[in-house]
Amino acid sequence: MSAVNQSSFAKQTTKLPFSSLAILICSLALGFVVFAAAETPRTLLTATSAAIALAILLLYPELSLALYVVIGDLKGDDRVAAILPFDLTLALAGILMAGMILRFIRGRRMASLPRVYLLFVALVAWMIFSLTYTPVFDAGLEKLGRFVGITSVMIFAPFFVLGTPRAFRRFVMAFGIVSFAICAWSLCALGGSDRLVTPSNNTIGLGHIACALTLVIWFAVVPRFSFPWRLAIYPSLAIPGIALLGSGSRGPAIACGAVILASLFFRPARLFDLGLLAALGLAVLPFLSIPASSFEYLATLIRSRSAAELFSFRGDLLGSAWALLQQHPLIGGGIQSFRYYSPNAGVYNWPHNIFLELACELGIPAALVVCVIFWAAIREVFRQLRDKGSPHFWISELAAALLAVGIINATNTGDINSDRLTWLFVSLAFVAGRDRMTAEENSRIPASASRLAPAH
Repeated sequence: MSAVNQSSFAKQTTKLPFSSLAILICSLALGFVVFAAAETPRTLLTATSAAIALAILLLYPELSLALYVVIGDLKGDDRVAAILPFDLTLALAGILMAGMILRFIRGRRMASLPRVYLLFVALVAWMIFSLTYTPVFDAGLEKLGRFVGITSVMIFAPFFVLGTPRAFRRFVMAFGIVSFAICAWSLCALGGSDRLVTPSNNTIGLGHIACALTLVIWFAVVPRFSFPWRLAIYPSLAIPGIALLGSGSRGPAIACGAVILASLFFRPARLFDLGLLAALGLAVLPFLSIPASSFEYLATLIRSRSAAELFSFRGDLLGSAWALLQQHPLIGGGIQSFRYYSPNAGVYNWPHNIFLELACELGIPAALVVCVIFWAAIREVFRQLRDKGSPHFWISELAAALLAVGIINATNTGDINSDRLTWLFVSLAFVAGRDRMTAEENSRIPASASRLAPAH
């Protein structure tokens, strides 16, 4: 390619696309409309910030997705909830879907959906049918609505907004920044008697976020540096590490430790790094003022003398779900039926196991449908991990690690709607391998610029 052509190509690829410029102008114009009604400088500043934030989230919907992942653990704080007069989850869902539509209109690349995701259609169809026999129709309809209107956004959005490595990197970076802030905020409670929590007062949520952030640093950041530089990066693991221990969340702690140990199979040279980190962690642990209640709860993993003692109240939940499954093995008791067939509808919210939850409420076939989706995701990540020469191997490594965490989470906490991280991690496994996320540059080159390439 000649110097002139290279110059023209550079101009075309660096110029802000007209569609992006239009979105930016419209978003800022919306802000200016609010400016005209502003009565105080504070209102003006808030409106300005909101307009800029809206423009950025629409231009880069992967950032909206990163916020959508953690918004449930943020909006419980009164200061965060006061940002908008309506639910922040719904607001972000709307912004994310608008960004996806705009991205599609602008002709941006998206990852192809795996055929196994057609099973989600069958799952939703069965949820709808189960409304005909669920014990409380309104409760079942509400759960169905949350799955279709909120949870499904987490399931399908990654394919629309994370189709290129560049978008994936932006998502990981945004998720890392917000998660780091949540973990750092939780450390303000060090020295107290209660376990550490998120701004929404959620110990398990903090454990999930801290675990995911630890793996993001371990798989997406650390591999980019040689050993001397890694020594400067490793202190960043202290924040999520302390938050994970302080939350006392057993499942995320087990998942995080197991995945990091498994990663040594692919990078055995990092065994020395892990040993060094463990030694430093044990040395400073007595000085961190982590609540004793956190260690006491974690200690039940080794002190419990029976499964009943280990699971405690969760054992009762699992037993109730198993009893309901035995009564209705084929079609289940109906969506949201677990709660109303249980001994106490106010306490028995969900079985804390997604597979058992689906089996007892929708029947064994519905649980098998989800098992097939999970199994397909597992096969996909193993296929990707065999290709160590991929230029984006770190994406496959991170996706595999997060999928393992999601599977462990699915078996011990949350329900199909509250445990959205699990669904996200399943989708990331497929997104990471869609066409090997190749041709990122080609997807961003305008059609007119392609004519500048030399003929073969």
